[in-house]
Amino acid sequence: MPLHAFSSTPVEHCELCHSTHFTVVASKDRDGQPLRSVICENCGLVFSDPRPDSTQIDDFYREGYRMAYKQAWQPRLKHTYRAGKVAQDRMRHLMALLVPGSSVLDFGSGGGELVFILRELGHEARGIEPNIGYAEYSRDVLGITVQIGGFAEARVEPRSLDLVTLFHVAEHLEHPVEAFKQAAQWLRVGGKLYIEVPNVESRCIWPSSRFHQAHLYNFNAATLAQAGRLAGLGVVTTFTSEDGGNVTAIFEKPETPIDTAPAPLADNADRIARILRDHTAFAHAFTAHPYTRPIQKLRRQWDERQAIAHFSDGKTLLQHLAREIKHPQRHDHHDGPKGALATA
Repeated sequence: MPLHAFSSTPVEHCELCHSTHFTVVASKDRDGQPLRSVICENCGLVFSDPRPDSTQIDDFYREGYRMAYKQAWQPRLKHTYRAGKVAQDRMRHLMALLVPGSSVLDFGSGGGELVFILRELGHEARGIEPNIGYAEYSRDVLGITVQIGGFAEARVEPRSLDLVTLFHVAEHLEHPVEAFKQAAQWLRVGGKLYIEVPNVESRCIWPSSRFHQAHLYNFNAATLAQAGRLAGLGVVTTFTSEDGGNVTAIFEKPETPIDTAPAPLADNADRIARILRDHTAFAHAFTAHPYTRPIQKLRRQWDERQAIAHFSDGKTLLQHLAREIKHPQRHDHHDGPKGALATA
């Protein structure tokens, strides 16, 4: 059952600043289904209101989400290849945060591609994945350690990790600040929390494609950074992908949690509202994105067909991708544009 088919409850207050003053910015999702998206007038956080309750959300991610998003209970070879190429790209950023044998947890690990590659590169990596089918694939086919469940079910030793990653996860969480606090407890002092989400300010997609039924929140750099600060973490950096489609924040766990109270973000709501208002279908049609993105997609599909023809299973394929990272000079790369793919 799609998430929008469940009964919904109004949101009481903004997750970041506790304001109750919201303005509607959209009434439909990217598939044309009803989805009321609002912006907090105080801080600029954009979110779905109303939304299903916790039990409905958990049930959807445990069994329905991958079928709705990928039309597959477990990843097919093409899905493993796509996610593996994304994992390769993500490793370009993660390498600077890792030392040999780093202890890493990828929350929302999907089919386990990033965890597998991290392990191939010598790190102590594991995953947590709420979807049953994808988590079982990770364990049974790739042979990696993956817990099934969400933050409520997570079993992680406090102060045991050097790095926690959440790639395209935070936008799905009912209470991201509380989740970030929990992730912070798993980190050693000086450990990093690496979060990537879709960028609500993105102009590389059609305006009608911006909102997704499964995305409870829509962040920009300012609201994502504020969520981490409210969790007691220090902001190391924020940046956007080359196409502007994703925003990333890297946080560090301090020796003493940073005491940050909910508060407005100056001018952020006006900034986002202006971007959403000005990014019309007419304006988008006069950019390069509507014409270059289909070409890029066709190229990726061609590269994908050529690549997976040489492999019979996902594990062998990912071992090959890990070797490309270890020995880049030995391989010819035909990657798609940076930041253009995401495993949500």
